[in-house]
Amino acid sequence: SEPIASLGSWSFVLTREDLPDDVAYRLAKALHGVEADFCKKLAQACETTAANTVAAALRPELIHPGVTKYFREIGVVK
Repeated sequence: SEPIASLGSWSFVLTREDLPDDVAYRLAKALHGVEADFCKKLAQACETTAANTVAAALRPELIHPGVTKYFREIGVVK
């Protein structure tokens, strides 16, 4: 019940390098579709959003092309 000094990090979803674009697209869409519900159940999940994923990426090419395609469709990537 005592506070613990700790260090946090963004949530990561890691996949294999050869994950098909359509699978990554569907995964991103599914996660984005439940952002609000997930946030209600877990406070830390409020930070795990499509917009925060884009903002936190060191370089755009580090985001899977299938995910980037979905993020473009919803307007979080230009």
